[in-house]
Amino acid sequence: MTLFPSQRNLFPEKAVAGYLNGASRSPQLKSVAAAARHALWWREEHAGMPIPAFFSTVRDVKAEFAKLINCPEPERVAMIPAASYGIATAAKNLPLARGQNIIVVQDQFPSNYYAWAERCKATGAELRVIMRPEAGAKGSWTDHVLEAVDAQTAAVAIAPVHWADGTPFDLRAIRERTTDVDAWLIVDGTQSLGALPFDVAEIRPDALIAGGYKWLMGPYGCGYAYYGERMDNGSPLEENWINRAGSEDFRNLVNYRDDYRPLAGRYSVGEHSNFLMGPMQLVALQQVNAWEPANVQRYTAGLWAGVEGMLAELGVHLPAERAHHLVGLRLPAHIDGDRLAKEIERRGLMLSFRGDAMRVSPNVYNTPEEMAELVGAMKACG
Repeated sequence: MTLFPSQRNLFPEKAVAGYLNGASRSPQLKSVAAAARHALWWREEHAGMPIPAFFSTVRDVKAEFAKLINCPEPERVAMIPAASYGIATAAKNLPLARGQNIIVVQDQFPSNYYAWAERCKATGAELRVIMRPEAGAKGSWTDHVLEAVDAQTAAVAIAPVHWADGTPFDLRAIRERTTDVDAWLIVDGTQSLGALPFDVAEIRPDALIAGGYKWLMGPYGCGYAYYGERMDNGSPLEENWINRAGSEDFRNLVNYRDDYRPLAGRYSVGEHSNFLMGPMQLVALQQVNAWEPANVQRYTAGLWAGVEGMLAELGVHLPAERAHHLVGLRLPAHIDGDRLAKEIERRGLMLSFRGDAMRVSPNVYNTPEEMAELVGAMKACG
């Protein structure tokens, strides 16, 4: 099998040198920057914009995102400005009443927590927060989620991998359990889509939402939402002209329409035909699809394989079950975390500390030497 090669040359060297923090924000692809410059040039040279341009790039972006998640219906994709917007849309449309419950996990990303907490407050429903199992406890975190689902569960809102420490969740098992009790499955794919394979035909989420500026390589301020059949006739967060049927006909926009564009078309944010961001999003998604998430996993798995033994010698053990693009390392007592943070910075590395984990999130632009440098920093602080 041919190994997937480094993609470092597709990025400015200064941006990716020592950058082990893809879970925070992706570095800027050269091609995406070029798309932005061309779009800005067009704006400088042309006062107006042809009517078809309001729709053509959006159509292509939706098609690329749909391809990424194996969705045969691109119109099930909505253009959103942030994961919180997509989560709020799903929360607005979830049937919920007193006596029911919504399940989330401990330390879930705030954008996939607050909306559910507020819905539960408003309806008198219960928000069940499933705690991370203690070390050595029986059963995985997924097992604890499955045990919490009951006949009164309205939804499970979760991610394929935990944003803080990379803990993977078995979405197939969770989907089966939620189907048993007719509950929704809401997936925040912000920290996985683009780096970890996801198949909507297999998982069948009722909503799949992702911010676009991390593993999807897009600009800050963009995102995507897939909505399943339960959302086909729902209520959007806002009412805007372009989400209504027939919006291509500018002359007749004054003749108001009650019907929306097909499927998830009603849920896109206003002004989603962003003439600067749209071309950037398109080029970014094309590149992610060209890489293929499975190759991202293979490449990053190779990076970890090169240092796993050295980490073990320091008493740092990689999780047995992990997604290789986002791994939370828990430091043994003999490694001073504060000193380590300074040593990492001194060596020109960048990563994140989230909760009690040191979050390392490499991608296809990182090198074995950078991983070894990280181990060296840990050794210096032991």
